[in-house]
Amino acid sequence: MKGDIEDIKNIYANRKVDESLVKRYYNVYSNYITLEREAVYSSVLQNKFLDINNLRVLEVGAGTGANLSFFHRLGIPFSNIYANELIADRVVELKHNFPEVVVFEGNAEELNLDLKYDIVFQSTVFTSLLNDKLRFSIAKKMWDLLHKDGIILWYDFIFNNPFNSDVKKVTKKEIKLLFPDAKKYEFFKVTLAPPIGRKVKRMYNFFNNFKFLRTHIVAVIHK
Repeated sequence: MKGDIEDIKNIYANRKVDESLVKRYYNVYSNYITLEREAVYSSVLQNKFLDINNLRVLEVGAGTGANLSFFHRLGIPFSNIYANELIADRVVELKHNFPEVVVFEGNAEELNLDLKYDIVFQSTVFTSLLNDKLRFSIAKKMWDLLHKDGIILWYDFIFNNPFNSDVKKVTKKEIKLLFPDAKKYEFFKVTLAPPIGRKVKRMYNFFNNFKFLRTHIVAVIHK
């Protein structure tokens, strides 16, 4: 599977962002989708856990740390927030921006099992894993890292992108196969389809009322 990990590194290294496109479309759209999914996360965690301040959370594939800020705003101290990231330059940025967060660099398959977490979180990581064996391997690692009453918190898309062969959908059915021992699964369909959301901008909430236009899910997988 080493080759697959190297492929993922290369894909991220070669992605180029059109800054003009970001300014025109992404900022407004990104704000809406972030607020939407964070509202779901908040509701889930407040319903599941009595004492959020004492939770321990690990994000697999933390990127540059946007989600870490959310967990902190919710009330989890940075000393209880952990991050794993594969891409070296993102690791540097994570450590610079979040000096109190413990950052594990490298392949999530190699995370140390000595620590257990109340929440193991992933956001659009699994759709970048094209190899099914790698998906199952990382899912097992995430599961093994959970406390007995913990949850996998999951955000990813459930439809393929015909214009991007570097990603592959993860359906509800596959999530259940990845975590076959779960006590319970919850699914919340979110995120207006990107081609629509970027065009409609501040009309996001109106179009997002039509659930068939949503392309992602928040999944809660209970141990």
